[in-house]
Parts: sequence; structure tokens; C-alpha cells
Amino acid sequence: MHGRLKVKTTEEQQKAKQEERAKKLKLYTAATSKAFQKRKAGELDTELLEITGQVLHVNPDFYTFWNIRKETFLHLHDAKESAELQKLYRGELDFLEMCLKVNPKSYGTWHHRSFVMDHMPQPDWARELELCNLFLQFDERNFHCWDYRRFVVKRSKVAAVEEFDFTTSKISSNFSNFSSWHYRSKLLPILHPDPTQPSGIAPHVIQSEFELVQNGLYTDPDDQSNWFYHKWLLGRGEQNQRINYAYISCVKKQILVSFTKAIKIGVASCEVLLNKSKVNVTWTNQNGTSAFSTLWVGELEGEVPDCLGKGDQDTQVEIQVTQGGEQVCHHSLIIPSGKEEATFQWQASDLGAHFRRDLCAMDEETLRRELDTVSELQEVENTNKWAMLTVVLLMKSVDPVSYQECIISFLHQLQSLDSTRNNYYCDLRSRFIIETALETSENLTSMQLKGQNLSTMSRTELLPLLQDLDLSDNVLKRTSGFSFLQRLQRLNLSGNQLTSCQGLARLTCLTTLDLSNNSIPTVDKIKPLQSCKQLSTLNLSGNPLCEDPCAADKLREILPGTEIKLSKEDS
Repeated sequence: MHGRLKVKTTEEQQKAKQEERAKKLKLYTAATSKAFQKRKAGELDTELLEITGQVLHVNPDFYTFWNIRKETFLHLHDAKESAELQKLYRGELDFLEMCLKVNPKSYGTWHHRSFVMDHMPQPDWARELELCNLFLQFDERNFHCWDYRRFVVKRSKVAAVEEFDFTTSKISSNFSNFSSWHYRSKLLPILHPDPTQPSGIAPHVIQSEFELVQNGLYTDPDDQSNWFYHKWLLGRGEQNQRINYAYISCVKKQILVSFTKAIKIGVASCEVLLNKSKVNVTWTNQNGTSAFSTLWVGELEGEVPDCLGKGDQDTQVEIQVTQGGEQVCHHSLIIPSGKEEATFQWQASDLGAHFRRDLCAMDEETLRRELDTVSELQEVENTNKWAMLTVVLLMKSVDPVSYQECIISFLHQLQSLDSTRNNYYCDLRSRFIIETALETSENLTSMQLKGQNLSTMSRTELLPLLQDLDLSDNVLKRTSGFSFLQRLQRLNLSGNQLTSCQGLARLTCLTTLDLSNNSIPTVDKIKPLQSCKQLSTLNLSGNPLCEDPCAADKLREILPGTEIKLSKEDS
């Protein structure tokens, strides 16, 4: 038996580990307590650096201790000579390298390294660049290191072309290097600027980037990094601020102004002139607040001029939006003689162009070329969700009406291929159907979307003048965004999956609402309709709330003067 190593039992091993952890915890707690005591006492010295260093070496994510070290270094900065500080900071860099070996993705460690380099008397930026190269060899997707590299490059004024070549070498060795693709997107506008292009990059460079990323797409079609960069290359068209829709009513003393891009009430101002005379207007957005919105709802204050709606003279309405003393956009419309309201709205063809710019910034020739290329890949990789989704987006950008059947088919396949994102594809399909209906509509005051299997009603911000909307027999679960429909009078939501009326508040023109055959559980869920002052007919038959024997009385109390149907037999 002599000379043999005794093997500890499992119970003994566990006990030894517990004792070791308890010992470390005691030391850790004692060091932490002492560090806070010294900080409180204002003892910012090298001993405090040693104490915090002991803790950070074990746990580099103790962010408060990095801040204590910053405070200590700043305190010592005025008390020590440059050479001594240089030595102190040099030692800090060595310490940070040890911490990074413990956790190469520690936010606090990388941030503190930036602090040290910014305060070091004689920083060695070349060495830092080599350090970044070393860490990126271990993990080329370490975005903390990539961020620090950009910091080093900026401080040391490394040429952008050198960094661009570095990304090329990284991508050539591994197309899946998303961080390199991202860095590349930041360098291109610097190296090849072209302010005439929506992307801000010279067209011939964009074309060469398409060719590069296509190599990645064919090499590894399942890697998302290449697809994300391809989507970035397609860009997103810049929408110029303009007035899309406008409506003014002398009787209601109301004005609606719809913009292409959201704008904040108070930061910008909207002036209304009637026959060149300024009218005082109180503005809110569709939700009654002053938050950013694409729709401003104005109440005309005081007496409306007598000339409106009378005599044989037209009334000229000028709408002028300014911000910072400069005009942002404006529009004019005419209230014809004998009329009391006027409307201006986009044409359906304008909406089509708006939707395409919302997806990408490339010209049609480039889009069609990319569509052909990605379609070829999709035919080979017919179960690749990235290729299929990109084909869908390109088809929507090129000609959504002609490709309508293909787009719907692909979205249906994507629901099966990528079931975890089923809701996303359902909403994307719904959005596409609504956009196509808008683009092909001859009348933007009425929409018929019955039985389209819609999961969401999108693009409501483009429909403030809609008066009649049929969304029956779909799969809607909420009515968010409906407050944009300020002119809506008749709304059919029967046969959906709604459980509340929350999004239907503030529809001041709504007169007829059909909510039959939904899933509204209680009468309380109807209360948002109290703000719909013009509501005369409400159908609630087929909802669970109808099982409440007191439902009729409760509803009459909530909505007095509204005819309410709780069963099919109600007349």
C-alpha cells in the first residue's frame, strides 16, 4: 500500500472544492470591501490599484472597479512625473492583457484600455494595432476588438485604404467574417465618396462589391454575413420630406397634414394661410400628443373666415412647414366656391415609387441584374431561406405587381422553411398585400381587404383620408396604428382574432363598426370606443363578452346613443 497515491472520494472532492471556493470568496469580499473603504476615504493610490487589480484579474467584468482605477490614474496624473506615469500606464496595459486572456470580450477591459491609451504620455499605437491583429487571429468575430481597432486607427491616423485592404484579407480567408463586412461598409464612403448617389459611394465600386459578396453567397449560401452585406449594398432610398396628404374642413374646423417622414410638433412648426391670412391652429399627432409622427391633426382656432364655403370665390389654402427658420416643405390646395372642405392626396403610382425606395436605393438595372443572379442561386439552393427572402425583396423592388404570385408563393414557403420566424413572414406577406392594393387602387378613400389572411394592417400612416375599410375574415389580433385613420367612417373587422379595441380610440369620424365574431372577452375591452363620438352602430355578436347576462346594460352605460348588436337576431 505504501507509495500509492490516495484517490479522494467524490464527497471529499466536493468538500475540498467548497472549502477552496469559500476561501476565494472570503479574499474577494475582503478586497472589495477594502477598495470601497479606500475610495470613500479619498485614498487613491497605488495600493488601491493593487487591490482592485486582484479582483479584476479574477472578474474583469466588475465595471465599478474599472471606474475606480480611472479615478486613481487621474488623481496620480498630477502627482507624478511623465516618466513615472509612462511606466505606470505601461504596467496597466500588461495587466489589461492578462484580463483579456480571462475574458477577451469584456466590455470594461477594452474600454479601460482606450482610457489608458488616451492618457498615456507616449502611447505606442503600432503595438496596439499588432495586439488587435493577435486577438482577431484567435477570434475574428470579436466585435469588442474590432471596435478597439477602429479607436486605434482613428487615433494613430492609419490610412483608410490600409484598413480596407485588411478587411479584404480577412474576408478572403473567411467569407463568414461579419465584422469585416461591417467595417468595410464604414470605409467605402470614405475611400470612394459620391454624393450624387443614394448610397454615397461611387457606382463602379458598388458593382465590384456586389461581385465580391456574390463569391461569398455561392461559397456558403447559408451564412448570413454575406446576405446582410448584400442587403446593405442594395441600400435604402432616402425619402425627401414632403406633404403626402392634406385635408381641411371649415365645418369641423379641422386640418390633417400627412408627411413622408415623421416630424415632431414643437421642433417644427406648421403655418396655415387662408387667402394669405394666417389662421391659428392647435396641433397634435393622431394620438393627441406632440411626439414624432407622420400625421399632424390641427384644430382651427377662433372664427373661420366668412368667405369660406360662401360666394363665388375659391379659397386658397397654404400649408408651410418650417424648422430652424428654414422651410421644410409646403403645399397649397383650393377650397372651391360653395364647398366647405378640400383634399389633396398622393396618386397610387407615387405610392409605388415610395414603397420601392423604402426597400432599396439601387437603380432598376442593378436591381434586375441582382434579381437574376440571386434567382439562379435560389434555384440551385431551393431550401435556402436567405436566397428566397432576398429574391422576394428584389421582386418587390423591381415590379411587385407582376411578381405578385411568385412573392406570395415564396413567403408561404418561407413560413415552412423558417418556422421560428413564422410571424415575421406573415406580417411581411400582409404588408405586401396592402402595399399592392394601395399601388393598384383607383380610390384611396375605400379599401376592400376581406379574406386575405392578413395578420397585421400596415401602412395606415398613408391612409389618413380613408373613409371605408373592410378587413373582415382575416387573422388580425390587434389594431395598432388605426389612429392614423382620422377620416374613417365605416370599419368592418368581423371574423378576426381581436381581444381589445385599444387601437380604435380617437377615430372621431367613425360611425359604423363591425367587431362580430372576434375574441373580445369582457365589456371593459370596449371602453376605448368612448372617444369615438360619432359611433352610431356597433356589432359585437359572436364575442365571448356576449355571454355576460349584463353585457347589454353595461354597454349602454359605456356607449349611450350607440345601437349595439349582441346577437345575429338583433335588428
